[in-house]
Amino acid sequence: GVGELYTRPRIRRTLRKRGIRYARFLPPRLWPPTFRLNLRNHRKMLIIDNHTAFVGGMNIGDRHLVDLEPNPKRVADLHFVARGPIVAQVEQLFIRDWEFASGEHLERMGEVKEPAGECACRCISDGPDEDIDRLVGVLLASIGAARERVWVMTPYFLPPRELIGALQAAALQGLDVAVILPEENNLPYVHRATRHMLWEPIRRGVQVYYQPPPFVHSKVLIVDDAYAQVGSANWDARSLRLNFELALEVFGCAAVEDLAVRFAQARAASKQVALSDLEARRLPKRLIDGAAWLMSPYL
Repeated sequence: GVGELYTRPRIRRTLRKRGIRYARFLPPRLWPPTFRLNLRNHRKMLIIDNHTAFVGGMNIGDRHLVDLEPNPKRVADLHFVARGPIVAQVEQLFIRDWEFASGEHLERMGEVKEPAGECACRCISDGPDEDIDRLVGVLLASIGAARERVWVMTPYFLPPRELIGALQAAALQGLDVAVILPEENNLPYVHRATRHMLWEPIRRGVQVYYQPPPFVHSKVLIVDDAYAQVGSANWDARSLRLNFELALEVFGCAAVEDLAVRFAQARAASKQVALSDLEARRLPKRLIDGAAWLMSPYL
């Protein structure tokens, strides 16, 4: 309900004109007084009947189209199509969100029992309700199970202490731990806050890279050759504590290998951040970065 205020004209007017039903998630109201700025639904779901679901990090808006090269706000992203029994899990989450936002209970379209491919998948919901901290727990368990590598791609990197510790522990064991961030961020203050804390994982052997423009909004975790996690959640306090998020786990199949290839290509095209680069920042930049970092629980 708050995010809708970012755009003009209001999207609900367009939807209403075209006869498309819509509901706003926790919209601000004067009476009864309601203004939950921090509790937003950040999930991205598209379900088609009971056979196909799209999930990932991609937003829908002309201003994000990556092929519009003159557009300074274009965004590169990864999105995923899923078929088979996993669709029912995504659908159930949409039904729950729709009922919360509109008060209307939707009937399920039915579940596809037969697998559509070789991947085993699971849908994980996370949010400041009964699901709080579920995603952090899954991330910790996944990193702890790694034996060869932990690869992370995220647009925003301000993880809680326990996740920083898990990445450091994996790197100290000799694993290939790499984090790819965008060189140019659409939220400069988040970029500055991240730069203030990067010395800590880098000092313990975590390799951090800046990916060249356009702004990369992809969210991916790859563990060894066996596990990948994709979805809507960023590695920051807002996503992991305040937002309602969706993650899709993918176990042991060619899709994980494909993601690893994409990650390796992005890594090869990126610039590694050295500890000396961070230490060479001038005092004014250090002060600004530190001030931004102080606000990190709210970014």
